[in-house]
Amino acid sequence: MTKEEFKALLDRYVKGSCSAIEQQYFDDFYKAFQKDDSYWKDWELTERDRIKIELYQSLTKAMESDDLAREIPVEEFETSPKRSFIRAWLNVAASVIILVAAGWILYTSRSRKEEEVKYITHTTSRGQQAVITLQDGSVVKLNNSSAISFPEKFANGKREVTLQGEAFFEVKRDPEKPFVVKTGDLTTAVLGTSFNICAYQHKPIEVTVKTGRVLVANVRKQTDRLELHPNQQIYFDPVKAIWEKREVSLERYLAWTDKIIYLDNTRMEELTDILEKWYDVTITLDNKALGNCTVSGKYKSDRLTNILEGLKIMHGIEYRFASEHEIVIKGKPCKP
Repeated sequence: MTKEEFKALLDRYVKGSCSAIEQQYFDDFYKAFQKDDSYWKDWELTERDRIKIELYQSLTKAMESDDLAREIPVEEFETSPKRSFIRAWLNVAASVIILVAAGWILYTSRSRKEEEVKYITHTTSRGQQAVITLQDGSVVKLNNSSAISFPEKFANGKREVTLQGEAFFEVKRDPEKPFVVKTGDLTTAVLGTSFNICAYQHKPIEVTVKTGRVLVANVRKQTDRLELHPNQQIYFDPVKAIWEKREVSLERYLAWTDKIIYLDNTRMEELTDILEKWYDVTITLDNKALGNCTVSGKYKSDRLTNILEGLKIMHGIEYRFASEHEIVIKGKPCKP
């Protein structure tokens, strides 16, 4: 009997759904290996399995007591033979019921505790970034206005996290435990590699690979499933139904991990969104058509006013602070 067969039969046994033949087969098998501790150690049984075994042992002991009561001569009872036998049999039957009920309550309560997983959530607000080391040694760099949730301890042969926002992952390699990131309708699975995911709410999702291989899949559409290699990206826009594999420049998508704002023909509308997240401000374009203008440049750990002054010189815009955290930008509109 294999470990899987043993566990399946044990589960049916304690639930009372075994046939008579299966029950006898299991009894014979268990007796043959009951004293061989090394056999059980090799199987690496879980706490839940051991609880079931304890319940099975209690049941068999109770049944043996039942058999013994049936073998006692009726005349040895002090009271009426018939009543004494019935009383003895009922006592044994009651003990079996109590053992089954108590054992099953113990089993289910411990099982629930075993299944209860404590989750940890890290969040960053505007202007914040964070570095998180997971239980398996993987490192996550969390960008501003983002959140990541993961179990305190990875279990059941999987490493799974949920992301909203943007993060760069450096995953500790473990071929037996795939690392999975859930972002909206996408799942990104790896064994050990480094990659970036940008998945802000109401925005397209971008998965960009730095090293190794990454498998990206759309849970709502099985045909949307691709393997990515270094310098490749999946661009997914669920609103416009775009599923596109691209060759990209890593610098543009990973610059933020070095605290660099990288602009490469970036639309002004997108730039204002970036600046709002980085500096915790609200930016209003005086003319919406100004949002179609494109901007290029790099800004490393720079003050917001320095960036605005650079835009003023290079692109002829005007800006003013309506309040400490509110900025209004003016300029000539650009054609879309």
